[in-house]
Amino acid sequence: MSLLNWPVEQIQLSQRARLRRKALALRLLDQFGQGFPDITYELFWESPTVNAQAWRLGPARYVRVYGGLVRHQAITKYGLTLMLAHETGHHLGGLPHDPAMPWMTWQGQADYWAASIAMPQIWGPRACEATLRAAREIVKLHGIIASQIEDDEPDLSPDCRYSILRSGALGQGMPSCALEAFALISDDSPELEE
Repeated sequence: MSLLNWPVEQIQLSQRARLRRKALALRLLDQFGQGFPDITYELFWESPTVNAQAWRLGPARYVRVYGGLVRHQAITKYGLTLMLAHETGHHLGGLPHDPAMPWMTWQGQADYWAASIAMPQIWGPRACEATLRAAREIVKLHGIIASQIEDDEPDLSPDCRYSILRSGALGQGMPSCALEAFALISDDSPELEE
């Protein structure tokens, strides 16, 4: 575990595989930077942390991906693209906002925005296929990570996150599991996009 109780990579890749993964991450960060120029994308390659995050410093918006996530064997270019799309969605996904951090879009809406807006922008006509494959990778990764973290109670189950991503990829409305999950954490439960 890291200082913030984030999981860290358990398996080291070969030097050749590490170089391929780093090149892939840098290409994707460049692609996202071109597609969403108001956000600064960063790779913390040396970090073993298996995570990505959206954050702000004043009005400046950032997305950071850590080396442990890029190198994780459960993630391919599809999953990494969806992770970056999700973090971008925290900045650009719209309402509802996270009740604990009101500057950012709530987790479920960030997933929906990632699947319905960002993935098509990055993948073009292959977006639906890429998103569905990536969603399966994300669910698998969350299963692996959940076994490493004590007392982790996410506001969305892996099954619900998959449903949200699938709905966004297929152009369907937000699934009821997301509406119910948001209602549980919100005092005033604004309407989610349907």
